[in-house]
Amino acid sequence: MATTTQISTRLRRPPSAWRRRSLRIAEAFVVPVALIVLWVVVTSAGAVDTLFLPSPEMFWNSLVGLSPRLPSAIGMTVALTLAGFFIGTLGGIVVGLLLAYSLRIRNLFGGVFEALRPVPVFALIPLFILWFGLGTTPQIILVAFGTFVVLVVTTLEAIRNVSPVYVKAALNLGASRSFIYRTVIVPSITPHLVGAVRVSAAASWGLGVAAEFIGAQDGLGYLMLNRQTFLDTAGILVIVVIYSLIAFLFDTLIRIGQRRLLRWTGRNQLSSQVGSVLGVK
Repeated sequence: MATTTQISTRLRRPPSAWRRRSLRIAEAFVVPVALIVLWVVVTSAGAVDTLFLPSPEMFWNSLVGLSPRLPSAIGMTVALTLAGFFIGTLGGIVVGLLLAYSLRIRNLFGGVFEALRPVPVFALIPLFILWFGLGTTPQIILVAFGTFVVLVVTTLEAIRNVSPVYVKAALNLGASRSFIYRTVIVPSITPHLVGAVRVSAAASWGLGVAAEFIGAQDGLGYLMLNRQTFLDTAGILVIVVIYSLIAFLFDTLIRIGQRRLLRWTGRNQLSSQVGSVLGVK
């Protein structure tokens, strides 16, 4: 028969990992479900004109009506955006690592990239049309350029945040410049670069929408423009939801890769400890 001490110990036992995970999932669905309920209530009561906020029934009808065209549109948009994202990411990381390695290159080109960062990418659309014409080429270049600049500027900031204590310690121990670069600089800026990849990935989907305004004949952006012509708010909302789901899925994949890549930093364990201290489950 269990004693009072054993019973109190069981009561104080923290919830299992499965229960904590289930609770987090349930909490994540509270706000979306509440918004859907509010949407149903507001549209059913006729509080908002359906031109501005279509009902769930109109949303479903538009989804069914667009379903024959969605596979081709989604495929074109995903292919275009991912092509620009990977080209811009690869180029941005390569240039960023060159800037990290050479102070001379950093002094020569660092200011140029920092000057380009505040320039709205959307303002370059007319120039891209003039230089590259219409079609998929300027669309991919637009996404790649926006991603490239974000990664280069983030690399510059990450280099400035590297603690000079580590570099001086390595120098005092007789480490060569290339050894310091591989073992101190690159590991120090890697978490910042991975964070920048997530930011640029989110931005690339917005750039993909704008890119498809450059004479596209297929894709979600083109379909959105088509629905706007007919004042089909429900169709536009369908496309926005699809964009959000694709971007969320892509960001989830990057976060999974981030956890594996940065496992050596102990960030996940540190986040759990901080959450426990603050009472965050």
